[in-house]
Amino acid sequence: MKYLLGFVCLIFSIYSYAQNAEFEGIVSEIQSNLVEVQTGDETYTHEIEVLSHSVLKYTQVEVDKKGDREELVYEFNVADLDPYVVREETKQDIIYLSLTVDNGQKFIKEYENGEVKGYVSNMLMVTKNIDNARIIKDLIKKAIPLAEKIMSNKLSVETYPEMEKWLETNIVNAESGSKSYNQTLVALEDFPGNVRLIQTAITSKSSVEKQYIFNLADININSLKFNISGSSFSLDFETKRKQKLIKVLDNGAPDGFDDEIEIFTNNVEEARDLKNILTKAVPLAEDKVEESIQKFETLSTALDYLKKYVLNIDYGDESMEQSIEGDCLIKFIQIDADAKSTKKTEAQLNLIDINGNLIDYDVSSDKMFVEFTTKESLDLLKMYENDEFDGYDDELKIYAENIEVARRIKAALTDAIKICERDYVDPFANMTIEQKIVWLTENMNEVRVGDKTITQTFERLDESDLEKIKLTKLEVDAKGGQEEIFEFNFTDINPKSIQYKIGSKTLAVSFETKFKEDIIKYYKDGEIENYQDGFELSLTDIEKARNVILVFNQIIAELNE
Repeated sequence: MKYLLGFVCLIFSIYSYAQNAEFEGIVSEIQSNLVEVQTGDETYTHEIEVLSHSVLKYTQVEVDKKGDREELVYEFNVADLDPYVVREETKQDIIYLSLTVDNGQKFIKEYENGEVKGYVSNMLMVTKNIDNARIIKDLIKKAIPLAEKIMSNKLSVETYPEMEKWLETNIVNAESGSKSYNQTLVALEDFPGNVRLIQTAITSKSSVEKQYIFNLADININSLKFNISGSSFSLDFETKRKQKLIKVLDNGAPDGFDDEIEIFTNNVEEARDLKNILTKAVPLAEDKVEESIQKFETLSTALDYLKKYVLNIDYGDESMEQSIEGDCLIKFIQIDADAKSTKKTEAQLNLIDINGNLIDYDVSSDKMFVEFTTKESLDLLKMYENDEFDGYDDELKIYAENIEVARRIKAALTDAIKICERDYVDPFANMTIEQKIVWLTENMNEVRVGDKTITQTFERLDESDLEKIKLTKLEVDAKGGQEEIFEFNFTDINPKSIQYKIGSKTLAVSFETKFKEDIIKYYKDGEIENYQDGFELSLTDIEKARNVILVFNQIIAELNE
């Protein structure tokens, strides 16, 4: 196999050499036809040479009767030319050969008397007469497909390490108008695909260094585009979904995150090669990143990995401490401190309530975070601020120093949620209907909501009939008390109506009868009132609320069998 590969490489090298030799032969023929051109007032001399691969330099010198000299230079890649618009063009007493870049792109670098004028899409070559123009035109058109083949074989890097090395070697210093840019790209070893671009913009008055830390896997290859402005040529690209995943440092100090980068080049060839390499490297970096993200089958390994990346972060004048503990029932704590104050936030949640498909990372106020929300956006996160109950919420943010940390927090959370869903054990699986009703009667504890105390009790109305239930609710506050009694049948309750009812700081489970019929017997402070179509159970514990919903549904389903 090794010998076969070597033989293939040898054949490829011979083929490439033959193409280059044929192309250079055509260029020599063009040069031999670039004869001196005399007009009424000017004399033109010109020459053409190969700079590299299929890139040519065309120099034209015009001398008028007074001896004034003007030099025009064009650097262009023959592979960029549109063969269908290579044509003769007459202007007064000169026949020119007009060359235009495909799609009108400004890829031809133009110099005038040694100074860079900028980039253009069209250039003119002087010719002696129509016959001379036709000969050069045919040679140019013959050279174009050869140039395209030369360009397709130009970059022989194939593996990801080779591409990283190429980027480190070929992202170089560049001149751009009145600025020069010292540029260095270094592949980082902390995470696959991670790189650091150091870019120092230098003018006659200042020097500003920017560092960009990003992952090649996050580049949107469809966003790679050339940016041409005057004599400046660069390659721009954005992150996928324009997310701010690029960490920026300004003269060494953290400067938030960005979603785009501009890499300066000295010419179109440097930019083209860079674009080609990035186009190849990004999918390979994506594979590297995907391979580096661990997959978990047990909750303990997923949570140990998660804890590894839920870290304290220093934002300069501000710091954030973060910790996470528990199993499927999680307690997450953040302590945000600056010179003026400290704020402690605590969230209690069950991972089975989190929508694993909507976990994502983002940036706000120069801080990166992983955000996740509950299923159906229910407020099932119990929140505390400075150890005081602060209500219920449906979303939470875990802050991350950079995208690599955020990426791994997201992965570990996603797997932990799946494991908790997979391993969830129905607490009532082995209970009879009688045992489930007993559980209800034993788990209606006293509840405090603000300055109000609520006592709720379930009891059987008839020991011989599992259907009939009496719910007594006693609410007491500083002004007095109120007793409510609801008598109902389990099977009259619509199971689809049983759901959480959550306010800013209140938690309840609501129930309605089928078709919202007024068939629940209702007493208020001992007096018979109108029949009702529903009732609520007040709770403070989300897990108990979850189990109330579950056990009611099971009882109703079993009684309906």
